[in-house]
Amino acid sequence: MFMTQKTYDIIIVGAGPAGLTAGIYAARIGLKTLILERNLPGGRAIDAAMVENFPGFPDGITGAELTQRMTDQAKKFGAEIKFPEEVANINLS
Repeated sequence: MFMTQKTYDIIIVGAGPAGLTAGIYAARIGLKTLILERNLPGGRAIDAAMVENFPGFPDGITGAELTQRMTDQAKKFGAEIKFPEEVANINLS
């Protein structure tokens, strides 16, 4: 089977709020961005019944809705999100 290899400017491991935010910023400036997540995008925040300390939502927002919005925004700017993908090893040399 022939597989094509893709090249990315940045690969982010984890699609929790921090990873999604990093993906949004990277994709917005034009970097070819890949976000890898072993479960669902949103990380542990997806299970929060109410997030009341996130800027821009004075009445709070559910973790599921917040992380869905973040996922949608990252994709809007061109970030590619792959899940379930577990990173077993990273070689930084």
